[in-house]
Amino acid sequence: MTTAPQHRFLLLDGMRGVAALGVLAFHVTVSASSDFQQLASFYLFVDFFFVLSGFVLWPSMPQSSRGLGKASRIFIVKRIFRFWPLAVTSLVVALIALDSERNSLLAKDNFTTPYGSLAGLPADERVHILVIAFLLLQVLLAAAIAINVPLWSLSAEWIANVIYAPLTAIKWGLGIIAAIAAGYLMLWIGLTFDASFIEYSGPIRGFEAVGRAFLGFGIGLLLRKYLTQLSRFRNWWLLALSIALVVSLFFIEDEWHWNSYRYAITYFAAPVFALLILQLTKFEVTPGTRKAKVLTFMGVYSFGVYVFHQPLIQWSNVVLGTPSGVFPANKWIYFFLVQSVSITIVSILFTLTARTLIEKPVQSWGRKLTAKMVQKSSSS
Repeated sequence: MTTAPQHRFLLLDGMRGVAALGVLAFHVTVSASSDFQQLASFYLFVDFFFVLSGFVLWPSMPQSSRGLGKASRIFIVKRIFRFWPLAVTSLVVALIALDSERNSLLAKDNFTTPYGSLAGLPADERVHILVIAFLLLQVLLAAAIAINVPLWSLSAEWIANVIYAPLTAIKWGLGIIAAIAAGYLMLWIGLTFDASFIEYSGPIRGFEAVGRAFLGFGIGLLLRKYLTQLSRFRNWWLLALSIALVVSLFFIEDEWHWNSYRYAITYFAAPVFALLILQLTKFEVTPGTRKAKVLTFMGVYSFGVYVFHQPLIQWSNVVLGTPSGVFPANKWIYFFLVQSVSITIVSILFTLTARTLIEKPVQSWGRKLTAKMVQKSSSS
């Protein structure tokens, strides 16, 4: 059977929002210029998301071999209703944005196809790509990833969720440990044999993508499973060390940026983020306070900012344009701040609208469905 979440770590909600803004800053940077790479290492925040997801979801995972099949199905159905509404909405927004970009370019006699656009492809190929995308299986097909790039991580995590569901009930966390080992193996295979794709787009498809999700999600699960025992390793010294290690990740990646082994940093990003999360669980935030409300807001809207920001960034760059020529530092900083703040605000508005009109009604129906599944499971 599954168990209900027993505790909410509000500070981690806030960190989820910080990580989403970090990924947004990364995409603002790499989408507009190849000259300013200071924030290019912020893609590593995705590994933070994988670890945090495992940490948060542990109480909802099947933890007993009794009724394991039914408990796994209930967990997976819950994840569908968590993932799909905003993810699918963001795909629709991305497709509309791509069509607008295409029309804007054509109006300027520019026949370049926007990145991710399906224009010009045979009908059967377009259908195939869209089916893969809407099923959140993007990591299996690069063309499906290109429609809305950040969804690759949701795709990889979705696959991890399905595989992990029956493994978490194995005693002493052996199933989780085995899956983490498989994640490291998949990451090695991907980084070794998919180098040409990774050099251009990063480790976001196939083995390397699923491997990152497997090892990060699994480490997060183990951290939450043994949180009581690990709590003795929470102190100010380890907090300072964890922050230093996280910061070092970004400096190391920046140093390795033009080297073929740069993405080897993904081997140890997840454990470093796990150490930080462990230290942050030491700090309690009183529910109902102003600080708690801010952190909750950041957590709630982080997912929407994550799924909506890239289509909006690309649309802005194609339709409205970016500074041309060589970027002076002051011009780049102004552009970066204006676009980052604007895209964040618009993403929040999109999220608010989608949550009201789509996500909440769909999830309400989902809760009723899972409640019936739980009731049926308990009575059988």
